[in-house]
Amino acid sequence: MNIFSEIYGAYFRVVERLLSLEKFDKSEIPDAIEQEAFRDSALFIEPKLLPKKADSSDWGLLLRNDDGSFSPVTRNQPPKIVTELQKRWLKAKLSDPRFALFFGDDTLERLTKRLENVKPLYDPNCFRCFDVYADGDDYSDENYRKNFRTVLVAVKKREILKIDFVSGKNEPMFGQYLPIKIEYSRKNDKFRVFCYRMRCGHFSGITLLNIGRMTSVRATGICFPVPHADLDETDRLFRERRCKEPVLVEVSSERNGIERFMMEFASFEKQTELDMSAGKCMVRIWYDSQDETELLIRLLGFGPVLRIIGPEDFRKQAAERVERQFKLLFSDNEENISETS
Repeated sequence: MNIFSEIYGAYFRVVERLLSLEKFDKSEIPDAIEQEAFRDSALFIEPKLLPKKADSSDWGLLLRNDDGSFSPVTRNQPPKIVTELQKRWLKAKLSDPRFALFFGDDTLERLTKRLENVKPLYDPNCFRCFDVYADGDDYSDENYRKNFRTVLVAVKKREILKIDFVSGKNEPMFGQYLPIKIEYSRKNDKFRVFCYRMRCGHFSGITLLNIGRMTSVRATGICFPVPHADLDETDRLFRERRCKEPVLVEVSSERNGIERFMMEFASFEKQTELDMSAGKCMVRIWYDSQDETELLIRLLGFGPVLRIIGPEDFRKQAAERVERQFKLLFSDNEENISETS
């Protein structure tokens, strides 16, 4: 019986969640649907899950108990299926040094061994990244990997760290910090972490540290849950860094422009309006104000398939950058033309 159209789709996750329970009541079904699927999925999934005696039109996965509760007909836990495509994708990701930062050595060793006979989905050398600084973090450096994992664990545990680092002025610095968020800059190819600066056991402002500048990171074992007031301060910080007005752009479907744009800016908060008849898409993009230059360069990289409509100040910056680039490329030709004339 073909129940699901795709492995690990929304329906699969709902049913997997319920079949993992020994016994549950009817109220838990919509809860599972809400958490694992979509709002309107309940219109289809719940009727198919509830046992029916008359026409047997349900999926036949649940039994109704005498007390009105339900139990799965299966004896074992739902299987964890990994497709060949997923294996090939994982094998390819193992070649990315950034991937290794989020896993321990034992996990990476097990993955490498399990996938040793799997062909990678793609060769990382096939990709060439433009508009990225060449002095990115050294992800293969053992000290960098050690520091990153210590910071990652501390973010999850809310643990205070003792951090030695080199400032932007190449001065050695030391302090105690509570990391709250790790952020990756694609343009700079660097990881950075937002931290509370700790002094005498109290918060003393928020700072941003580049992990690549950390020379030593040591856990203190002191977990310090952030009070609600300080959480509000953190949220306010990120809100203040958010742009005051979104960038409005028009993207053409020429040369798969819309698809490429959506993939490039998948991590950004945005609002889209697609005009199928015109083959164009209007997009509003919200961004971190400190990354404005990076966003501008990435937008200009789309060339004629993208038009920046506003705000006016952002549009002016784009025009000035294009004009400077034009002069750099064609200034010699203009001089030759003026001399011959």
